[in-house]
Amino acid sequence: MGKKTTGLITDEVRELINEVARETASMAYIDGMGGEVNYFRAMESLLFNYKKLAALVADYEAYTHVELQGRSASISSYSPSSGYTYRTEEDILDEMKRDKIISYHRTRARFEEIDRAVKLFAERKEFHVIRMYYFGEDAQGNERPAGAEPYTWEAIAAELEGMGLIRDAKSARRWRNKIVNDMAVCMFGKPAAVGVGTYRKERDKATD
Repeated sequence: MGKKTTGLITDEVRELINEVARETASMAYIDGMGGEVNYFRAMESLLFNYKKLAALVADYEAYTHVELQGRSASISSYSPSSGYTYRTEEDILDEMKRDKIISYHRTRARFEEIDRAVKLFAERKEFHVIRMYYFGEDAQGNERPAGAEPYTWEAIAAELEGMGLIRDAKSARRWRNKIVNDMAVCMFGKPAAVGVGTYRKERDKATD
């Protein structure tokens, strides 16, 4: 029989939650690269996925919901060391729930790190471009109608020009370059400062 009621967090699971919560978005990304990191592109990837992560962690119950389909009340499995073991449906659900809880807190820890960086830069004038280019919002941070075409740089520039902020698409791209580079340094630390500095010079030349 299971040792706990499905849905409750045991001390073991709580410790695992604490462990995965230490795994930050920046370290997870760098570890996954297995080599040289383009910090600008890394930050862009996090920004493009920011709204998706926010939606995922917004509903704990939905994220951690588990159910069995087409399974009998108990199953058996064989291990060379212990022979046959029998697991009830409750045992299986407990294990599935445990895995879902760990996954949720890992995802939430990564989202919260990105969210801190986003909020740190949210008052900067260049953040209008982040909203429009990466989040799919309008310049004021409002959700756009379903099915709206993604902003082009020309459309971004036109909307921000109407607010008296910039004059053309080139200026909008420069704003993007500046704030994303700065956010990358915030997220990834000292190693990003050198790489971002080099990339900023190269990218600015390309947009001149």
